[in-house]
Amino acid sequence: MGHMDRVVVGRQPPKDRCLEIPTKKRKSTSNDCHRDSDVTNNVKSHLIDHDYLEYCDTCLYKEEEIRKFKDQIRSLTLELNDLKMKTSVNVQNQLKSRDMLSLLVNDRKVKFYTGIPTKSAFNAVYKAIQPSLKNDRYWKGPSYHCTTLKHKKFQKNRACRKLNPKEEMLLTFMKIRLGLLDEDLADRFQISLSYVSRIFTTWVKLLKRYLSCLVFNAQKDVVRHNLTPSFRTTKYSQVRRIIDCSEVFIEKPQNLVYQNQCWSDYKHHHTAKFLLSINPSGMINFVSDCWGGRTSDKHITLHSGFMDLIEPFDCIMADKGFSNLLQDFTLLHATLLTPPPPPPRQTWRQSNAS
Repeated sequence: MGHMDRVVVGRQPPKDRCLEIPTKKRKSTSNDCHRDSDVTNNVKSHLIDHDYLEYCDTCLYKEEEIRKFKDQIRSLTLELNDLKMKTSVNVQNQLKSRDMLSLLVNDRKVKFYTGIPTKSAFNAVYKAIQPSLKNDRYWKGPSYHCTTLKHKKFQKNRACRKLNPKEEMLLTFMKIRLGLLDEDLADRFQISLSYVSRIFTTWVKLLKRYLSCLVFNAQKDVVRHNLTPSFRTTKYSQVRRIIDCSEVFIEKPQNLVYQNQCWSDYKHHHTAKFLLSINPSGMINFVSDCWGGRTSDKHITLHSGFMDLIEPFDCIMADKGFSNLLQDFTLLHATLLTPPPPPPRQTWRQSNAS
Protein backbone atom coordinates (compact mmCIF):
# COMPACT_ATOMS: atom_id res chain seq x y z
CA MET A 1 0.00 0.00 0.00
CA GLY A 2 2.98 2.31 -0.28
CA HIS A 3 2.01 3.31 -3.82
CA MET A 4 -1.35 4.74 -2.73
CA ASP A 5 -1.76 8.50 -2.12
CA ARG A 6 -3.65 8.09 1.15
CA VAL A 7 -3.15 5.49 3.89
CA VAL A 8 -5.74 4.72 6.51
CA VAL A 9 -4.16 4.82 9.95
CA GLY A 10 -5.84 3.47 13.09
CA ARG A 11 -9.51 2.80 13.47
CA GLN A 12 -12.28 4.03 11.17
CA PRO A 13 -14.02 7.26 12.22
CA PRO A 14 -17.52 6.87 13.59
CA LYS A 15 -20.42 7.61 11.29
CA ASP A 16 -21.79 10.44 13.38
CA ARG A 17 -18.44 12.27 13.15
CA CYS A 18 -18.11 12.04 9.36
CA LEU A 19 -18.69 15.34 7.61
CA GLU A 20 -20.82 15.37 4.49
CA ILE A 21 -20.72 18.27 2.04
CA PRO A 22 -24.29 19.18 1.11
CA THR A 23 -24.86 19.58 -2.62
CA LYS A 24 -27.85 21.10 -4.36
CA LYS A 25 -28.72 20.97 -8.01
CA ARG A 26 -28.23 24.58 -9.02
CA LYS A 27 -25.75 26.68 -10.94
CA SER A 28 -22.42 27.02 -9.25
CA THR A 29 -20.97 30.45 -8.65
CA SER A 30 -17.64 31.78 -7.54
CA ASN A 31 -18.93 32.07 -3.97
CA ASP A 32 -19.96 28.41 -4.06
CA CYS A 33 -16.50 27.39 -5.24
CA HIS A 34 -14.88 29.32 -2.39
CA ARG A 35 -17.34 27.85 0.10
CA ASP A 36 -16.76 24.28 -1.17
CA SER A 37 -13.01 24.74 -0.98
CA ASP A 38 -13.32 26.07 2.58
CA VAL A 39 -15.47 23.10 3.59
CA THR A 40 -13.02 20.68 1.98
CA ASN A 41 -10.11 22.31 3.79
CA ASN A 42 -12.03 22.07 7.05
CA VAL A 43 -12.69 18.38 6.40
CA LYS A 44 -9.04 17.74 5.67
CA SER A 45 -7.88 19.63 8.72
CA HIS A 46 -10.51 17.86 10.85
CA LEU A 47 -9.46 14.43 9.65
CA ILE A 48 -5.79 15.20 10.02
CA ASP A 49 -6.30 16.67 13.48
CA HIS A 50 -8.05 13.49 14.56
CA ASP A 51 -5.31 11.38 13.02
CA TYR A 52 -7.76 9.52 10.77
CA LEU A 53 -6.06 10.34 7.42
CA GLU A 54 -2.82 11.88 6.33
CA TYR A 55 -1.48 13.18 2.97
CA CYS A 56 1.86 12.53 1.36
CA ASP A 57 4.46 15.28 0.99
CA THR A 58 4.05 15.46 -2.81
CA CYS A 59 0.36 16.43 -2.62
CA LEU A 60 0.99 19.05 0.02
CA TYR A 61 3.84 20.53 -2.03
CA LYS A 62 1.66 20.74 -5.16
CA GLU A 63 -1.15 22.42 -3.27
CA GLU A 64 1.26 24.96 -1.85
CA GLU A 65 2.67 25.73 -5.30
CA ILE A 66 -0.83 26.16 -6.75
CA ARG A 67 -1.74 28.54 -3.97
CA LYS A 68 1.39 30.61 -4.59
CA PHE A 69 0.67 30.79 -8.33
CA LYS A 70 -2.89 31.91 -7.68
CA ASP A 71 -1.70 34.67 -5.36
CA GLN A 72 0.86 35.77 -7.94
CA ILE A 73 -1.77 35.86 -10.72
CA ARG A 74 -4.09 37.88 -8.51
CA SER A 75 -1.40 40.45 -7.68
CA LEU A 76 -0.32 40.75 -11.34
CA THR A 77 -3.94 41.28 -12.43
CA LEU A 78 -4.35 44.11 -9.94
CA GLU A 79 -1.10 45.69 -11.08
CA LEU A 80 -2.17 45.45 -14.74
CA ASN A 81 -5.49 47.15 -14.02
CA ASP A 82 -3.70 49.97 -12.19
CA LEU A 83 -1.35 50.49 -15.14
CA LYS A 84 -4.24 50.58 -17.60
CA MET A 85 -6.04 53.17 -15.52
CA LYS A 86 -2.94 55.35 -15.19
CA THR A 87 -2.25 55.11 -18.93
CA SER A 88 -5.79 56.16 -19.88
CA VAL A 89 -5.62 59.11 -17.47
CA ASN A 90 -2.29 60.24 -18.91
CA VAL A 91 -3.62 60.06 -22.47
CA GLN A 92 -6.67 62.13 -21.55
CA ASN A 93 -4.51 64.70 -19.80
CA GLN A 94 -2.24 64.96 -22.83
CA LEU A 95 -5.24 65.54 -25.10
CA LYS A 96 -6.70 68.15 -22.79
CA SER A 97 -3.39 69.92 -22.36
CA ARG A 98 -2.90 70.30 -26.11
CA ASP A 99 -1.89 73.89 -26.80
CA MET A 100 -3.88 75.21 -29.75
CA LEU A 101 -1.77 78.35 -29.82
CA SER A 102 1.05 76.21 -31.22
CA LEU A 103 -0.78 76.39 -34.56
CA LEU A 104 0.22 80.04 -34.89
CA VAL A 105 3.85 79.36 -35.76
CA ASN A 106 4.24 82.06 -38.42
CA ASP A 107 2.37 84.85 -40.18
CA ARG A 108 1.02 82.55 -42.89
CA LYS A 109 -0.61 80.24 -40.34
CA VAL A 110 -2.03 83.22 -38.42
CA LYS A 111 -3.65 84.59 -41.57
CA PHE A 112 -5.03 81.18 -42.51
CA TYR A 113 -6.64 80.43 -39.13
CA THR A 114 -7.70 83.93 -38.04
CA GLY A 115 -7.63 86.24 -41.08
CA ILE A 116 -5.29 88.63 -39.24
CA PRO A 117 -2.27 89.32 -41.48
CA THR A 118 0.56 88.88 -38.96
CA LYS A 119 1.26 87.26 -35.62
CA SER A 120 2.25 90.62 -34.12
CA ALA A 121 -1.15 92.06 -35.13
CA PHE A 122 -2.89 89.12 -33.43
CA ASN A 123 -0.94 89.77 -30.23
CA ALA A 124 -1.70 93.51 -30.50
CA VAL A 125 -5.45 92.83 -30.68
CA TYR A 126 -5.23 90.56 -27.65
CA LYS A 127 -3.17 93.14 -25.75
CA ALA A 128 -5.81 95.81 -26.41
CA ILE A 129 -8.61 93.57 -25.12
CA GLN A 130 -6.70 92.06 -22.19
CA PRO A 131 -7.45 94.81 -19.59
CA SER A 132 -11.21 94.17 -19.84
CA LEU A 133 -10.82 90.42 -19.27
CA LYS A 134 -10.43 90.85 -15.51
CA ASN A 135 -14.14 91.50 -14.95
CA ASP A 136 -15.61 89.56 -17.86
CA ARG A 137 -18.24 86.86 -17.54
CA TYR A 138 -19.65 84.40 -20.03
CA TRP A 139 -22.87 85.20 -21.83
CA LYS A 140 -25.73 82.99 -20.61
CA GLY A 141 -28.67 84.27 -22.61
CA PRO A 142 -30.70 87.50 -22.88
CA SER A 143 -32.78 86.70 -19.77
CA TYR A 144 -29.75 86.22 -17.47
CA HIS A 145 -29.06 89.07 -15.02
CA CYS A 146 -25.88 89.07 -12.98
CA THR A 147 -26.41 90.02 -9.34
CA THR A 148 -23.66 91.03 -6.95
CA LEU A 149 -23.61 87.61 -5.31
CA LYS A 150 -23.38 85.82 -8.65
CA HIS A 151 -20.67 88.21 -9.78
CA LYS A 152 -18.59 87.39 -6.70
CA LYS A 153 -19.15 83.70 -7.26
CA PHE A 154 -18.00 84.06 -10.85
CA GLN A 155 -14.85 85.91 -9.77
CA LYS A 156 -14.13 83.12 -7.31
CA ASN A 157 -14.42 80.39 -9.96
CA ARG A 158 -12.50 82.14 -12.77
CA ALA A 159 -9.53 79.81 -12.17
CA CYS A 160 -11.69 76.85 -13.29
CA ARG A 161 -12.00 78.04 -16.90
CA LYS A 162 -10.84 75.36 -19.30
CA LEU A 163 -9.19 77.67 -21.86
CA ASN A 164 -7.07 80.73 -21.34
CA PRO A 165 -8.34 84.02 -22.86
CA LYS A 166 -5.93 83.87 -25.80
CA GLU A 167 -7.19 80.42 -26.79
CA GLU A 168 -10.77 81.66 -26.52
CA MET A 169 -9.97 84.54 -28.89
CA LEU A 170 -8.34 82.05 -31.29
CA LEU A 171 -11.48 79.87 -31.18
CA THR A 172 -13.64 82.88 -32.06
CA PHE A 173 -11.48 83.95 -35.01
CA MET A 174 -11.27 80.36 -36.31
CA LYS A 175 -15.07 80.10 -36.36
CA ILE A 176 -15.42 83.44 -38.16
CA ARG A 177 -12.58 82.85 -40.61
CA LEU A 178 -12.97 79.14 -41.43
CA GLY A 179 -16.68 78.72 -40.71
CA LEU A 180 -16.07 75.70 -38.47
CA LEU A 181 -18.99 74.06 -36.72
CA ASP A 182 -19.29 74.15 -32.95
CA GLU A 183 -18.85 70.40 -32.66
CA ASP A 184 -15.61 70.56 -34.65
CA LEU A 185 -14.27 73.31 -32.39
CA ALA A 186 -15.31 71.34 -29.32
CA ASP A 187 -13.25 68.37 -30.52
CA ARG A 188 -10.27 70.55 -31.40
CA PHE A 189 -10.16 72.38 -28.06
CA GLN A 190 -11.39 69.39 -25.97
CA ILE A 191 -14.33 71.26 -24.44
CA SER A 192 -18.09 70.81 -24.45
CA LEU A 193 -20.44 72.00 -27.18
CA SER A 194 -22.29 74.45 -24.95
CA TYR A 195 -18.99 75.89 -23.73
CA VAL A 196 -18.01 76.69 -27.34
CA SER A 197 -21.29 78.54 -27.86
CA ARG A 198 -20.84 80.62 -24.70
CA ILE A 199 -17.25 81.50 -25.60
CA PHE A 200 -18.14 82.57 -29.14
CA THR A 201 -21.11 84.73 -28.10
CA THR A 202 -19.11 86.37 -25.33
CA TRP A 203 -16.12 87.17 -27.53
CA VAL A 204 -18.21 88.48 -30.44
CA LYS A 205 -19.73 91.06 -28.11
CA LEU A 206 -16.29 91.82 -26.68
CA LEU A 207 -14.67 92.23 -30.10
CA LYS A 208 -17.48 94.53 -31.21
CA ARG A 209 -16.76 96.79 -28.27
CA TYR A 210 -13.09 97.20 -29.19
CA LEU A 211 -12.95 96.71 -32.98
CA SER A 212 -16.03 98.67 -34.07
CA CYS A 213 -13.80 101.75 -34.24
CA LEU A 214 -12.14 100.24 -37.33
CA VAL A 215 -15.41 100.75 -39.27
CA PHE A 216 -15.42 104.49 -40.05
CA ASN A 217 -16.28 106.85 -42.87
CA ALA A 218 -13.06 107.86 -44.60
CA GLN A 219 -12.66 111.28 -46.20
CA LYS A 220 -13.08 111.74 -49.96
CA ASP A 221 -9.45 112.56 -50.64
CA VAL A 222 -8.29 109.47 -48.71
CA VAL A 223 -10.63 107.22 -50.70
CA ARG A 224 -9.54 108.77 -53.98
CA HIS A 225 -5.87 108.39 -53.09
CA ASN A 226 -6.30 104.65 -52.44
CA LEU A 227 -8.37 103.80 -55.52
CA THR A 228 -7.55 100.57 -57.31
CA PRO A 229 -6.45 100.70 -60.97
CA SER A 230 -9.85 99.50 -62.18
CA PHE A 231 -11.48 102.58 -60.63
CA ARG A 232 -8.94 105.13 -61.86
CA THR A 233 -11.03 106.09 -64.87
CA THR A 234 -13.08 109.17 -65.59
CA LYS A 235 -16.34 107.28 -65.07
CA TYR A 236 -15.66 105.60 -61.71
CA SER A 237 -13.02 107.82 -60.15
CA GLN A 238 -15.65 109.56 -58.00
CA VAL A 239 -17.04 106.36 -56.46
CA ARG A 240 -16.91 106.57 -52.68
CA ARG A 241 -19.18 103.73 -51.54
CA ILE A 242 -20.28 100.32 -52.83
CA ILE A 243 -23.38 99.01 -51.10
CA ASP A 244 -25.21 95.70 -51.04
CA CYS A 245 -27.44 93.72 -48.70
CA SER A 246 -26.37 90.34 -47.37
CA GLU A 247 -28.32 87.55 -45.67
CA VAL A 248 -27.28 85.04 -43.03
CA PHE A 249 -29.18 81.81 -42.32
CA ILE A 250 -30.79 81.56 -38.88
CA GLU A 251 -32.85 78.95 -37.06
CA LYS A 252 -36.60 78.91 -37.51
CA PRO A 253 -38.15 81.22 -34.88
CA GLN A 254 -40.84 79.79 -32.62
CA ASN A 255 -42.99 82.91 -32.86
CA LEU A 256 -45.22 82.86 -35.95
CA VAL A 257 -44.84 86.62 -36.46
CA TYR A 258 -41.06 86.33 -36.46
CA GLN A 259 -41.26 83.40 -38.85
CA ASN A 260 -43.14 85.59 -41.30
CA GLN A 261 -40.70 88.49 -40.91
CA CYS A 262 -37.55 86.36 -41.27
CA TRP A 263 -38.61 84.24 -44.25
CA SER A 264 -36.63 85.07 -47.40
CA ASP A 265 -38.17 84.22 -50.76
CA TYR A 266 -34.77 84.75 -52.38
CA LYS A 267 -32.91 82.29 -50.12
CA HIS A 268 -35.93 80.04 -49.40
CA HIS A 269 -34.90 80.03 -45.75
CA HIS A 270 -35.23 82.06 -42.56
CA THR A 271 -32.49 84.71 -42.67
CA ALA A 272 -31.23 87.88 -41.03
CA LYS A 273 -30.55 90.70 -43.48
CA PHE A 274 -28.21 93.70 -43.16
CA LEU A 275 -26.72 96.46 -45.31
CA LEU A 276 -22.97 96.58 -45.92
CA SER A 277 -20.97 99.43 -47.46
CA ILE A 278 -17.32 99.42 -48.52
CA ASN A 279 -15.04 101.82 -50.37
CA PRO A 280 -13.41 100.86 -53.69
CA SER A 281 -10.27 99.60 -51.93
CA GLY A 282 -12.32 97.08 -49.89
CA MET A 283 -12.40 98.82 -46.51
CA ILE A 284 -15.73 98.53 -44.65
CA ASN A 285 -17.24 101.93 -43.79
CA PHE A 286 -20.78 101.01 -42.68
CA VAL A 287 -22.62 97.99 -41.25
CA SER A 288 -26.31 98.24 -40.40
CA ASP A 289 -28.31 96.41 -37.79
CA CYS A 290 -29.96 93.11 -38.73
CA TRP A 291 -33.46 92.97 -40.14
CA GLY A 292 -35.73 90.09 -41.08
CA GLY A 293 -35.10 88.38 -44.39
CA ARG A 294 -38.48 89.58 -45.68
CA THR A 295 -37.40 93.23 -45.49
CA SER A 296 -36.65 94.91 -48.82
CA ASP A 297 -33.30 96.47 -49.69
CA LYS A 298 -34.90 99.90 -50.06
CA HIS A 299 -36.46 99.82 -46.59
CA ILE A 300 -33.15 98.85 -44.93
CA THR A 301 -31.22 101.54 -46.83
CA LEU A 302 -33.67 104.28 -45.88
CA HIS A 303 -34.11 103.32 -42.21
CA SER A 304 -30.67 101.97 -41.19
CA GLY A 305 -28.95 105.36 -40.89
CA PHE A 306 -26.93 104.98 -44.07
CA MET A 307 -28.59 107.97 -45.75
CA ASP A 308 -27.31 110.20 -42.94
CA LEU A 309 -23.73 109.54 -44.08
CA ILE A 310 -24.31 110.69 -47.66
CA GLU A 311 -22.63 113.99 -48.53
CA PRO A 312 -23.28 116.16 -51.58
CA PHE A 313 -21.62 114.97 -54.80
CA ASP A 314 -21.01 111.48 -53.41
CA CYS A 315 -21.05 108.63 -55.91
CA ILE A 316 -22.57 105.34 -54.78
CA MET A 317 -22.34 102.06 -56.70
CA ALA A 318 -25.03 99.48 -56.11
CA ASP A 319 -26.78 96.46 -57.59
CA LYS A 320 -29.85 96.72 -59.79
CA GLY A 321 -32.03 96.01 -56.74
CA PHE A 322 -31.29 99.57 -55.51
CA SER A 323 -32.38 101.28 -58.73
CA ASN A 324 -35.64 102.36 -57.08
CA LEU A 325 -33.58 104.59 -54.73
CA LEU A 326 -32.43 106.91 -57.51
CA GLN A 327 -34.77 109.72 -56.49
CA ASP A 328 -33.81 109.47 -52.81
CA PHE A 329 -30.11 109.88 -53.63
CA THR A 330 -30.85 112.68 -56.08
CA LEU A 331 -32.56 114.67 -53.33
CA LEU A 332 -29.27 114.46 -51.38
CA HIS A 333 -27.29 115.69 -54.45
CA ALA A 334 -25.62 112.30 -54.77
CA THR A 335 -25.16 109.98 -57.75
CA LEU A 336 -26.27 106.36 -57.85
CA LEU A 337 -24.55 104.01 -60.32
CA THR A 338 -26.40 100.79 -61.12
CA PRO A 339 -25.97 98.25 -63.92
CA PRO A 340 -27.91 99.17 -67.06
CA PRO A 341 -31.14 97.27 -67.63
CA PRO A 342 -30.90 94.30 -69.99
CA PRO A 343 -32.11 94.81 -73.55
CA PRO A 344 -35.72 93.82 -74.12
CA ARG A 345 -36.19 90.32 -75.41
CA GLN A 346 -37.59 89.99 -78.88
CA THR A 347 -40.63 87.84 -79.39
CA TRP A 348 -40.81 85.10 -81.99
CA ARG A 349 -42.87 87.23 -84.35
CA GLN A 350 -40.43 90.19 -84.05
CA SER A 351 -37.44 87.97 -84.78
CA ASN A 352 -39.13 86.49 -87.87
CA ALA A 353 -40.15 89.93 -89.11
CA SER A 354 -36.59 91.19 -88.85
